[in-house]
Amino acid sequence: MKTTIFRFVVSSILVLGLAIPGAAFAGGAGKGCQLQGTWYGVADLDDKMPTGWVVTAMGQSANHGVNVFEYKTFNSALFGLPDAHDMSADRGVWKRLGGNRFAYSFMAVAVDEGNNVLYHARVSGETTLSSDCMSEEITALLEVFFPGKSPFVDEPDQSWQLPVHYGYRYTLD
Repeated sequence: MKTTIFRFVVSSILVLGLAIPGAAFAGGAGKGCQLQGTWYGVADLDDKMPTGWVVTAMGQSANHGVNVFEYKTFNSALFGLPDAHDMSADRGVWKRLGGNRFAYSFMAVAVDEGNNVLYHARVSGETTLSSDCMSEEITALLEVFFPGKSPFVDEPDQSWQLPVHYGYRYTLD
């Protein structure tokens, strides 16, 4: 009887020991870093000097969600566009492509001093998080749609492939 109980206890411990790592990976731990959080643009990953943009990625899943992007120092005149009096925060979505790679897209509207729409701007690309989940390398395509064009169904009036840029995760000390 004691031998049967001993075997049952040992067998139960072994089964439990094998099941726990499987349950952890099934919950998403094996997928890579989570994108959720606040990221600040930095000039490079060595000195981490902020560049003027910030994005917050949110979602109830590690695989997709929404994002809010702000770039208060953005100068649309650099692209030959009318310089906007004001621009909304960019809002959009993201999804996991696999591992630490994510696709994203967001859009904003630019207005003149009379609050007339100058253009809609859409930015899309991919971001790859570092293995420590603290930094990201980002590709971006900026597309512009002038009044009379829909960013949902029409081709952009102008577009620019932007240089690779970098983000750094904001954390509590």
